[in-house]
Amino acid sequence: MKTHDLTLGFLTLGAQAAPMEVLDAAAAAGFGAAGLRVSGRHPGDAWPSVDPRSQDLERLREEAGARGVRISSISGYYLSPATRPEHLLCNVEAARRTGAPLIMQGCFEPDLARVARLLPGYAQAAAAAGVRIALEFMPMSALRNLHDTLRVIDEAGAAAHVGLLVDALHLARSGASPAEVAALAPGRVLIAQLCDAAAQRPEALSLFDEAMQGRLYLGDGGLDLAGLLRALPPGTELELETPVIADAALPAAEKARRAAAKAEAFFARPG
Repeated sequence: MKTHDLTLGFLTLGAQAAPMEVLDAAAAAGFGAAGLRVSGRHPGDAWPSVDPRSQDLERLREEAGARGVRISSISGYYLSPATRPEHLLCNVEAARRTGAPLIMQGCFEPDLARVARLLPGYAQAAAAAGVRIALEFMPMSALRNLHDTLRVIDEAGAAAHVGLLVDALHLARSGASPAEVAALAPGRVLIAQLCDAAAQRPEALSLFDEAMQGRLYLGDGGLDLAGLLRALPPGTELELETPVIADAALPAAEKARRAAAKAEAFFARPG
């Protein structure tokens, strides 16, 4: 597995990384694809960008092509009590305009029955745009684990266009194992986000703080990454999500290069 086969996730550069910054860093480090955040997490949130090109979605598509970097996904508004159907349609429109085939979708709406009501229309709009939705389970979110997420998708009748985002850290902290991923039916996992971390969460860090400050480069921690990689369906897109706090002050391109070098060394290990 070489860097060009991997996707650079925006969070590797920091939670506020602007889309053009991510594309530039991905190209500099040799990544074949990049996942971009294109809006704030909740309606009304400010989304800082020092580069106006980052707010022109068609321009992002052109700039990605010029750099030889595929836009693999976009992240937009979370599902939350503040989210309305029109906000979800904005996610779909952003994916369409950038050419991204996938929406990475977080969920902080505690009313899961409402989530199940929102998903059919959201999925239908995404399908019409040639886009799929990857719901992310996080133990500190409303979708705490893999099985809760599958249940909501199935209750909504949306499995044809909505699947799972499997994050290595969230999988481990939710108490699930790679074996549970391996047991899933084909097509349920749409993308995997890879990072390493301590085998057990440090007591001083909350789940949220660990996700933002406790991630490590591949091979530097104790997660069962090899087991997860064996469990994933062949051809699953692999995105690096490694915001390493010790390197937070580095330039974006250097963060991307370090993530790439660590990943290549990890994949080169025997067995």
